Amino acid sequence: KAVHLNLWPSKLGRDPQHGAHMRAFWASSVSFFLAFLGWFALAPVAVDVAQSISICENQVYPPALYPKRTAFLKYKSVETHVAYCRFGKVAGDEPTDCNEPTGNSTLSKYNREV
Repeated sequence: KAVHLNLWPSKLGRDPQHGAHMRAFWASSVSFFLAFLGWFALAPVAVDVAQSISICENQVYPPALYPKRTAFLKYKSVETHVAYCRFGKVAGDEPTDCNEPTGNSTLSKYNREV
């Protein structure tokens, strides 16, 4: 039966009955917590970091190299209302690509100048 709980780091796991096992348990628990924190809690901060160093999605993912990114396929200019997909989107609200040009059009299906 436990009479007291000593969580002081220098005393943790020093007794012969629970020695290395308790140190390993707490080390793995703290490691898991830090991994969880790094994976889920710090990811939203990336948007603020990108804004603070003045980069946007077009600089991280250039449209010429990544033409099928969902953010580009859904994009429409606020000022001119011109869409990235010149001939419409494939699959409506969740686009996978832009429609192919119709008729004898020589324009690309992607409007990268928007």
